[in-house]
Amino acid sequence: MRERATRIRTTTAGPATETEISRIRRTHGLRGAIAIVALSLLGAAACGGSKQGPFAWLKPQPVPSGWGVASIPTGAQLAYPPGWRTIHGDPGTATAALIAPGGRYVGYLNVTPKQGNEQIAGWASFRLSHNADEGDRNITRLASGTGLRFLTGTGSCVKDAYTTSIGVRYIETACIVKGSTSTSVVVGATTPGTSARITPLLERAISGFRT
Repeated sequence: MRERATRIRTTTAGPATETEISRIRRTHGLRGAIAIVALSLLGAAACGGSKQGPFAWLKPQPVPSGWGVASIPTGAQLAYPPGWRTIHGDPGTATAALIAPGGRYVGYLNVTPKQGNEQIAGWASFRLSHNADEGDRNITRLASGTGLRFLTGTGSCVKDAYTTSIGVRYIETACIVKGSTSTSVVVGATTPGTSARITPLLERAISGFRT
């Protein structure tokens, strides 16, 4: 059975309008209006003050004790959970994975230096087009964000789902992060069936990423 991907929608509360303030004053009086508008502004600040949006889980912090760390020649560092192992990949990249019996990838983390036309602006569209060029199909954008803060830089992220050319469904989060000396792409992926268990580990790894 093919799992249907659901798009993530977010809403941001805004401050009360002049019309709303007039209505509040008629109903609650001046003091009540002042109190309610103040609460409205506080709510707007709480909801709209962060650019993280659907990536609110992205809280830059050092990796937990006991996690492994893989590095690439540019100096970027990718943390991975206990029980995962590094695997051979393209030169200049680093990959760690949790592999089930039979060789199936349950969780996957990778860091690659910026290549070609990869840019922070327009990253989500670029990444999905890249996946299509790689032969993936049924590609669905689940969420995207820009201006995201990392430990050593800022960047853009996209969360998407796709089916590989051999029919395996994955959910991935791919971020491009620009630091003071280099720009890197960090990717975490898992299957829909293991997403609830593996996704928090991927998010924690990305939160500790250094470029």
